[in-house]
Amino acid sequence: MTASSHLSDNLKLLAHETDQLVRTAEGLDDAAIREASLCAGWTRAHVLSHLARNADASGRLVGWAKTGTPVAMYESPQARDAEIEAGSTRSAAEILTDLESSSARFALRAAGLSGPPEICQVETRAGNKVRGAQLPTLRLLEVVFHHVDLNAGYTFAEADPGFVKRAISNAVERLRASGQVPALSLAGDDGETWSIGDGAKDVNGNNAALLLWLARGGEAGVSSADALLKLPAWG
Repeated sequence: MTASSHLSDNLKLLAHETDQLVRTAEGLDDAAIREASLCAGWTRAHVLSHLARNADASGRLVGWAKTGTPVAMYESPQARDAEIEAGSTRSAAEILTDLESSSARFALRAAGLSGPPEICQVETRAGNKVRGAQLPTLRLLEVVFHHVDLNAGYTFAEADPGFVKRAISNAVERLRASGQVPALSLAGDDGETWSIGDGAKDVNGNNAALLLWLARGGEAGVSSADALLKLPAWG
């Protein structure tokens, strides 16, 4: 059965963004990979090791979608953290090889998601139920966001504009559901707007800057008549 256009498009975009991530990782030597990332408490080595383990964990969910047999992404939260910590101690070359091979394994598995696996429901580490067709999208979020977290030159401005727009909508939905922020009205590229509540507080910026503020609290390129809010952390 032919994959849906949505699945095919996301697999192609994931391949492109993974290639960009690998190119950035290739430029990190043993000193640079130990520098801090935008993820609190994590170096770039932690981020890249996490991305490698996430590729394998996401691949396990692909297996679930294909076979219908439930399997956990990770053995336990403690095991996940231990794997990331151990992985972060390796050399830059070892981390790069792991990133490339694990990403290739996921791509190979995800290529077989078309057909019934697309609609099979699986459960993420957070306990959310998603369809098999959504797994490449979730992996894409990990790749793009953590590529930005490397703080090594790549920004949301380099990501696919349609992805950035969808990610802003996702972030706004998270904030609406959290009930932890006052009314906001976001204005981005081409007059696009997103509202929370009655939209009383205006926040402006291009889409890439807005997404960085929503996801990581970065204020560059974002403006408001009042002081910008400190938003709830988005992992």
